[in-house]
Amino acid sequence: MPIIGRRLAVGLLLATLLVVFVLTLPITLLPGLQNRLTTALGERFDSQVEVKALRISMLPHLRMTGEGVVLRHKGRRDVPPLILIESFSAEVSLFGVIGRPLRLRRVQLEGLEINVPPGGLSVDDDDEDDDRERDRAPAAKPPAESPLIVDDLLSERAVLRILRRTPGKRPRLFEIHQLSMQDTGSNDPWAFEATLTNPTPPGRIATRGTFGPWNAAEPSATPLDAKYEFRDADLGVFDGIRGKLHSTGAFKGVLERIEVEGQARVPDFALADVGQPVPLDTRFHSIVDGTNGNTLLQPVHGTFLQTSLVAEGGVVEREGEDGRTVTLDVVMNEARIEDVLRLAVKSSEPPMTGALKLTTKFVLPPGKVDAIDKLNLDGSFEIATARFVKGQVQEKLNELSQKAQGVRDESPDEVASDFKGRFIMRGGVIRFSSVSFTMPGTRVDVSGAFTLRSEALDFRGTVRLDARLSQLTTGAKSFLLKLVEPVFRRGNVTVVPITIKGTVADPKVGLDLGRTLTRK
Repeated sequence: MPIIGRRLAVGLLLATLLVVFVLTLPITLLPGLQNRLTTALGERFDSQVEVKALRISMLPHLRMTGEGVVLRHKGRRDVPPLILIESFSAEVSLFGVIGRPLRLRRVQLEGLEINVPPGGLSVDDDDEDDDRERDRAPAAKPPAESPLIVDDLLSERAVLRILRRTPGKRPRLFEIHQLSMQDTGSNDPWAFEATLTNPTPPGRIATRGTFGPWNAAEPSATPLDAKYEFRDADLGVFDGIRGKLHSTGAFKGVLERIEVEGQARVPDFALADVGQPVPLDTRFHSIVDGTNGNTLLQPVHGTFLQTSLVAEGGVVEREGEDGRTVTLDVVMNEARIEDVLRLAVKSSEPPMTGALKLTTKFVLPPGKVDAIDKLNLDGSFEIATARFVKGQVQEKLNELSQKAQGVRDESPDEVASDFKGRFIMRGGVIRFSSVSFTMPGTRVDVSGAFTLRSEALDFRGTVRLDARLSQLTTGAKSFLLKLVEPVFRRGNVTVVPITIKGTVADPKVGLDLGRTLTRK
């Protein structure tokens, strides 16, 4: 009995000591752990660290919770804190908190905010200076051994802000709905999965890849490499266009300069004030400045209906402007005029068909006006084997071609026409110069203007016919025209100055009497 009593007493003593140890261990660990946590965070992120509250519990397992974590990059108070965390919880092991590096098993964050200060790089029209600056910038050197590693990090409803270089400009804001990251803090890239909202155009992005290691000296130079899926992006936020964009691809680089390879589809792309949707598919390589959203397109290959195009340029926010300017060099070597007119003309059926070649400088500045009114174009075009859809127009051309060749046929063959010329568009008006229109027996050279909203025509030029004027008609009119033929005949060609007025739906072609009477 005495032996049993002694063993019982020893057991009670050991149990008491264990309870005391469990109850007092958090108090013993807390000061040192808080110091280790702030030191490790400060070292890893080159920041001044504040922790409002930190607690440790032992049951049912070792766990750490805290509130009010603030990291100020390099101690700066003239910009928002680099990282803000409203509250967190972490599962840890005893060896993880007493060894080096400080290692946390699973961390859950609430109210995470990340404010990335801008670095020295930019994306704009002249990229050579940025390349030289990047070459001069020293490579970031991670610590020899990371002071802090989180095996699994989970966050919901976080916010990523990339601060702007220009004072007073709003930061780029990304809402990260869910974020899962592994080996956070290590000197190797951190695997992650995330879903977030893109600010402009608004839409949901799902992405998976690697991020880091963190560049403590210059956070905006932290590398990333990932694949993405971007769905239901509303292009209606851009003045003048509409449609829902779906895109997939991959991106890599650093936060402030990201290269993207991808493809995008807009099944219902349209100009807002025309409203004729077409399916638009693109493949692209772009460079994105994460600090301001400026994008260089190098290049974009696009197709819609039977038309393909190549465009290079950028979407850039210029100094003093509220919004971004789209500047593109567009080349269409395999296009159809009916596809382009489908986008630009409100009628359900394009007025013309034919093979189109076009090159133009495309500039769409920002502003709360319709795209037609602010779009600037400067280019040239060729339309081969053009035919008019409206029967009466094509029939008149068939008849004119026959007469212009000095031939009469009650059922003339259908003729194709060729167009080419130069154009400049400003303020909703397209001004054409050196426009030529040819078909068998006829050549028309005109210059003038076409107003998009009213579809009004205002052209003048000349018509050259193989036939004589008297061959264009019969009877008394033919006899009268023989009297004036010498005025218009130049060698073997009849030259008639004309004007074209009215609208596309109802053109008015007339004789330019002023130029006729002054011709030598």
